[in-house]
Amino acid sequence: MKMSKFTKIALITVAALIIILATAFTAIGIASYKPTVVFYNLNEKTQKTILNEIESMPVGRKGKNLKYNVTVLDPNLPLSAQKKAFKGDLLFATMDYDVQEAAKSGKIKKMNVNLLEGMPSPTRATALIQNNKLCALPILYDFYEIDVNLQAFNDSKVGKIADWNDFMTFLSKTATKDFNPLAFTGGNPDEFLNVLGCICEALSGEKALKTAEDKLYQAFKTKNEEKVIAAVEELCKEDGPLYEAVAALKQIYIEKYCSNSAFSFTAEDTKFFMDNKICNSAFLKLSDHRNISTKVINEYISIYVPGNDENSGRSFLAPTICAMPLKNNKSAASTVKLLASSRQTSLSMKSTLAPTQASCGTPDKQADDVRFWLAASNGPVMPLGGALPSAAMKKAAADYITNLLRF
Repeated sequence: MKMSKFTKIALITVAALIIILATAFTAIGIASYKPTVVFYNLNEKTQKTILNEIESMPVGRKGKNLKYNVTVLDPNLPLSAQKKAFKGDLLFATMDYDVQEAAKSGKIKKMNVNLLEGMPSPTRATALIQNNKLCALPILYDFYEIDVNLQAFNDSKVGKIADWNDFMTFLSKTATKDFNPLAFTGGNPDEFLNVLGCICEALSGEKALKTAEDKLYQAFKTKNEEKVIAAVEELCKEDGPLYEAVAALKQIYIEKYCSNSAFSFTAEDTKFFMDNKICNSAFLKLSDHRNISTKVINEYISIYVPGNDENSGRSFLAPTICAMPLKNNKSAASTVKLLASSRQTSLSMKSTLAPTQASCGTPDKQADDVRFWLAASNGPVMPLGGALPSAAMKKAAADYITNLLRF
């Protein structure tokens, strides 16, 4: 049966309308598309800084700014155990052993190593590279330091804190029956393990620290808490890589250089002790340093954790925040590139953390010092807690070690 001319015209018109509507809906869908950014183990301030930064970036030919959906993962669980971890467009995470394995496994889209240009050689050397491709791009550093009250230091007549013995002399000269000079957040398992790791690197070297971390991570992968405890027990024995660090912390505790309650301190307790002059030194992260009031922190000087020999090569514990694209698209690649280059000053200023670029603006001397210390060292190393990417296993390990120290 032949169609009439009118019917043909009507069908053509309907088909054209369908095509036009489909094109319009597709265009609307593209225009309204919101990529997803995934955050893992970053504090709220750093999350907000990164989100504001990437949303201010012009993307595409027309230079439009994108708005992002945000997924914040549980920091108490390993990255690999979280189903939402790899469903976004960009992942920003503090590097730990589980994140490292995920990046190596192919779940992260590989990047060109030329993104490391402008970074000091120690940073480039420790960046996660596989098959000549970059798996995780460092964009910011936190840092473990010691803050020392200047007036107390001058009054102690120690003269300098160039090595660990100098620091212990300072503590001994300023400790009294009613005053414990050193504070640290010993009640947080992650922070306690990281302070222990700092002392391990300082007294026993990077090789000892990495040996301890490797053994802890292998125990973690068994998913058996008893095997983690067994690994910790071996590491703390007299010939173990953590022995010197445990002995040093035990001396601090026995000599009453720290409070009897130091192994239950929260970050707020450490801050309270500094605010109220109940201590004259503290183990702090750079990010925790920022939470101390300007009036109080101006009375302190930040130093890196001193080692056995002031002239020996060092490798400092620095939590490293990395950018990792989860999809192969120009937008993600462009965003990561900008964060590693022209946006470093802005990232550092707004987050108050240290940049990874060798030459860019920093918020203050502390962030600039961190960048210098890392550039002048053998490079940043992963904190000890990063070998146990599980809150439960960190607590089990920390509880075992603190019992060794107290009993």
